[in-house]
Amino acid sequence: MDANGQRFWLLGEASHFPSHAHTAWDPDCRRLRLASERTLTPALPPAAAFNAAQEALERVPRAIDTLECVARWDADSSAVRVRSVLPDEAVLITLDATPSDLCNGADGVLYVLLPGAVLLHDLRGRWADARVSLAGFLPWRAAPAADGGIWLMERGTGRLARLTGRPRRTETPQPDDYDPRVFRPSPENACAPQMRLLAGAPGDGSENAVALASGPDGALALLSWATDGAPRLRCWRADAQHWDLPHAPQGAAYAYALAWLAPDRIALRVPGRRDAPAWQLAATPGPLAPLGEVYPLAADALEAPFCNGPVQPPCYPAGPAGAEPLHALSLHRFAPQGEARHYADSATGLVARPIDSGDTTTVWHRLFAEAVLPARTGFVAWLAATDDAAPPADDDLLAWHAHGFGSVAQAGPQLPQAVWEPVPSELPHHPGLLGGAQETGRAGLFSVLVQNSRQRVRTLTGRYLWLRLVLQGDGHATPEIAALRVYGSRFSYVDQYLPRLYRESQFGGAATQPGERLASIDPAFSVALDAADTGDAALRARLLLEQVALGGAARIAVERAGQAWLLQDGASAWRLRREDAAIAIYRPRATPADFSARLLANFEGVLTRLEDRVAQAHLLSDPALADGDRLDWLAGWIGVAFDPALPAARRRDWLRGAPDLARWHGTRRGLQLALDIATGGAVRGGEVLVVEDFRLRRILAALLGVDLADEHDPLLPGLQVSGNSVVGDTLFVGEQARAELAALFNAGQLGAAGEAAALAFDAELAHRATVLVHQSVDPQDLGLVRRIAQLEAPAHVELRVAQASWPLLVGIASLVGVDTYLGPPRLPRPVQVGASGLGLGDVLVSAAVLDPRLAGAPATSVPQADAGPPQRVQPGASFVLDGSGSQAAPGRHLTEYRWRWLPTADS
Repeated sequence: MDANGQRFWLLGEASHFPSHAHTAWDPDCRRLRLASERTLTPALPPAAAFNAAQEALERVPRAIDTLECVARWDADSSAVRVRSVLPDEAVLITLDATPSDLCNGADGVLYVLLPGAVLLHDLRGRWADARVSLAGFLPWRAAPAADGGIWLMERGTGRLARLTGRPRRTETPQPDDYDPRVFRPSPENACAPQMRLLAGAPGDGSENAVALASGPDGALALLSWATDGAPRLRCWRADAQHWDLPHAPQGAAYAYALAWLAPDRIALRVPGRRDAPAWQLAATPGPLAPLGEVYPLAADALEAPFCNGPVQPPCYPAGPAGAEPLHALSLHRFAPQGEARHYADSATGLVARPIDSGDTTTVWHRLFAEAVLPARTGFVAWLAATDDAAPPADDDLLAWHAHGFGSVAQAGPQLPQAVWEPVPSELPHHPGLLGGAQETGRAGLFSVLVQNSRQRVRTLTGRYLWLRLVLQGDGHATPEIAALRVYGSRFSYVDQYLPRLYRESQFGGAATQPGERLASIDPAFSVALDAADTGDAALRARLLLEQVALGGAARIAVERAGQAWLLQDGASAWRLRREDAAIAIYRPRATPADFSARLLANFEGVLTRLEDRVAQAHLLSDPALADGDRLDWLAGWIGVAFDPALPAARRRDWLRGAPDLARWHGTRRGLQLALDIATGGAVRGGEVLVVEDFRLRRILAALLGVDLADEHDPLLPGLQVSGNSVVGDTLFVGEQARAELAALFNAGQLGAAGEAAALAFDAELAHRATVLVHQSVDPQDLGLVRRIAQLEAPAHVELRVAQASWPLLVGIASLVGVDTYLGPPRLPRPVQVGASGLGLGDVLVSAAVLDPRLAGAPATSVPQADAGPPQRVQPGASFVLDGSGSQAAPGRHLTEYRWRWLPTADS
């Protein structure tokens, strides 16, 4: 609500525009824009397109992995060959039958679809090749599943199946190798490969399924042909185990291949085209216009399906044995015109973002738009006001009133045109929802006075306001609307501040008159005009205007609306109204009072914005709302100087917490609060901990959260025997008090002197504290923690900042909740030479790549080290190590022997 008591209604979310026609809401930049689309022309005649598609479907798709190794079927050698960065091709496997598809799964398995079965070939060599089949199901196309396994489709019918599981490892002992008394699972392999049918034929069975594709997020899509070759695109609904109703991509007759570009975007291969058109999936099934993005194909691209594998972007076969990724050109194509509304009709009734003032006498005041309007683009905001909760019909031309933004064609008589405002938002001290830099006349805030320009008193009155946006562009650029705000009811300076003499005197039917009456048409012409079509009416109207000496018209249009017509010549507009048997001609002309009210509204728009800024000046001192460049200024009020590394969000938190920081400054609570704000809640989350040093005393043996190989670790100075978390008499859980620590010592055995020595030892650790930072804290925050800790620590406390090396390590113990923390499970990582340590979570595995030459030597071909038989010698005696028994990997030889001394605790 502004300073004059006017409310506003906001449209600025995707849900606020339920109706779209050639427009779309961009979720990334949160703007309404013209849809990216184009019109596809057939590249081949229908018969040639069908033949080309059939030939492409007979090709065996190639498989690809993340290292861009490409596997293809070579019919001459009856083998699957792989091409990679290494020279020449490698033979992966040989087959006894021609496959229908090759699919590289996300689980490191190459799936080969053979007649009636699927061959599983492990790229890591963990098991021997296995075959899986399902009675009555003939797999033809496959798609990798994100969670392992593959989706399978039957040719023509489109029946869907899922293959999951994997064989047992080759080196795994067989059931007969175990003693009969050993308890073993039954069956031995609970996750054996199996194929199960999920869905039958999509639709009514009249479609021909031709392609299957899965996305990285688990989405699954099926492409099929209708009887005339029109494509049908369906998505799999996993919760209901069926295919959705089909989408109909336009201009893609006999499309034969399918790939996912994004979670809601797909690309197709269309016969004869040198690009892969893309489509945006809509929320509801139906026709889909192709996107304007162009994904060109290489000159040597084959007319064949996309390569099969869990890679993004998708790749297509090119050349004799290669593949190329699918990338879009930077040139965009947008629809030349589109429409969006804040309401839509549905099967359940009207769905709308209501703009309801609750008062039938509401005069709608001003419309603001935060938008980007490049050259040759703009939009028209058509507004209508009603007293009923239903919008007027689209063809009710007298109910809708146009308001222009940017470069738009004249859409109505005396079109109100929006102006650019030199502020990011009319809301006081608000940065706006558009974001980015303002540009005069092009980007920023635009405003227009809401008007009914077709009547003498040009106010738009009604309880409900309805909005239709017609966006216009040149095909290469689009207007972008981030937010719309409409205000009401109008605060009129004439009614509020001027004498009654200057107020409006026309009401009711007189106020709604179209304007000044100029001439009448005789009844005979009236009947002819009423009976004529639009073209004849426009011609007769032009002749009529010339006869009444109103000047020739360059362009005249007649729009029929019930018993009224609108004539427009580009400069002024005329209205024909039927009166009995004749038609009268009117020229729009506002009343003097209405003109004065609209003139003073220009000043009201400027002054109201200034009054709002003054009335809301307190927002400038609110840390949550102040601009980022004012935060240092606010901090100066209370004598705070921010650390340069403190981001703006945490500076705001610091200002909000300033009262508590001042109250508890110099205490442990104040230190924890300061560190919690500086690290974004790390103290509350357990990532940063303030510990008094006496709690870090080690009495027995065990530590958690330290690097045992680091002699300079603050929690474990060297590999010495220490610790105080052992199951038994000395186990402590929770906070430890000084008396509890002293109770560890048996005064009866040590005596008074021993007890005094123990308490003196405790006093040596007094007034010392450690800020323990876990590894989950960002490295750039560690230096900030050190500086904040030194500034906020109590003056009499010696403080240090240390970093814990590890989260919870099972097998060694420490103070639970102090120098031990629970974090997310650490995923296995491949070994890195010179960086990985034995037993620290890194694993040595071969890469799951199609080219066996890039996967490393098999486990049976690794070098074998042999230092000779075991020996035991006396301290100080010499001994000889013999490495002659070592063996190199096949095809290699040993050049030297390297010996390293590994010290142990007793060495």
